Amino acid sequence: MSFSDKATIRIRSGNGGDGHVSFRREKYVANGGPDGGDGGRGGDLIFEVDPGLNTLSDFRFKQKYFAGNGEPGGKRRCHGADGEDLVVKVPAGTIVKEATTGQVITDMSYENTREVILKGGHGGKGNMNFATPTMQAPKYAQPGKQGIELEVILELKVIADVGLVGFPNVGKSTLLSRVSAAKPKIANYHFTTLNPHLGVVDLDGAKGFVMADIPGLIEGAADGVGLGHDFLRHIERTRLILHVVDAASTEGRDPIEDIHAINKELREYDEVLAERPQIIAANKLDCIYGDDREAVLELLREEFEPQGIPVYPISAATGEGVKELLFHVRNKLDEIPDDRVVYEREYEVKLPDLSDEPYTVAKSEEEEDTYLVEGPRIERMLGYTNLDSEKGFAFFQKFMQENGILDELVDLGIREGDTVKIYGWQFEYYP
Repeated sequence: MSFSDKATIRIRSGNGGDGHVSFRREKYVANGGPDGGDGGRGGDLIFEVDPGLNTLSDFRFKQKYFAGNGEPGGKRRCHGADGEDLVVKVPAGTIVKEATTGQVITDMSYENTREVILKGGHGGKGNMNFATPTMQAPKYAQPGKQGIELEVILELKVIADVGLVGFPNVGKSTLLSRVSAAKPKIANYHFTTLNPHLGVVDLDGAKGFVMADIPGLIEGAADGVGLGHDFLRHIERTRLILHVVDAASTEGRDPIEDIHAINKELREYDEVLAERPQIIAANKLDCIYGDDREAVLELLREEFEPQGIPVYPISAATGEGVKELLFHVRNKLDEIPDDRVVYEREYEVKLPDLSDEPYTVAKSEEEEDTYLVEGPRIERMLGYTNLDSEKGFAFFQKFMQENGILDELVDLGIREGDTVKIYGWQFEYYP
């Protein structure tokens, strides 16, 4: 099984459909007016949390996710069909990053369960929109606007109250399977668990919590040895760290050294992680006999309890001590502030660079006190801007100012109350 908490995919919103050029052809009507319909809008690319998913393994088999394109407009004012939105299902805790910069686009966690990542392109306006008293038969329609395409990285940082950490084969999977309905694969060899497993722990008379079995760590994990960074990533959201150690040293490992080694990896990966509250589960009591049991536990307590890290003896195999451990975990969680780790947006989906594309600003020869603004730069800007929204209209005004278009209108003699026409849109000018 390959580790699948990270994937790189290409996503694209749909292209808008082209507007249509046509004229009414009716009996006894010599010169019918324009009746070309608008193109449909392109489909949006949407991310949505699926509670049934807990890995990104599906993205290993499919790397391209493209929303549907809008259909072109038709005769008789027929509007083209809108492109179909594409909903990409991801597990809770998935962070979407722009692949080139590594910046966060969105964090699909907690209340953020559905988000439009890429808006589809606007459909082009048909020629029926461009008729004027002096131009009654326009032979021009607007092309549909292109969708937006991005390469993104998906990273899963699991959302759990408690993160189980420990070296391979110390019994984390066994413990999780005993205390929850999770069914992690369990076997007696290293790196059995390569995907994190989540389990909901229900307690009699107390609030339950979510526990995650974090894949086994090895020394050097913080430096990326093995799959270290991928494993450590999952601990970032957990509120409490539960160390599971092989107190019986069944493989000849020293449990005290193991705890220090893992804490060193946590500290080197992220100092904040090392400050998270910790509890030690001294596992495999069923393999320790006689006085040796108390001697091992005493050594662990002398080493860690002065640091405020309690030690709970358990046997995940037989269930001994597990109930006491879980209730202590619940009590500890009640004391810890529920500070959610949410990754803020760093990357804004950028519009194409239109600076090299031409445009024209001219006074209309056919209509008095009217000015026309046209050209590829203007047309493409409109395709990526929703003028019906406050934010979109503010962007439009900023675009007109920063590109010098307002200055050119002033140079042409525009006055307050004059009309500015831009591809089917009509505005009154106010300085």
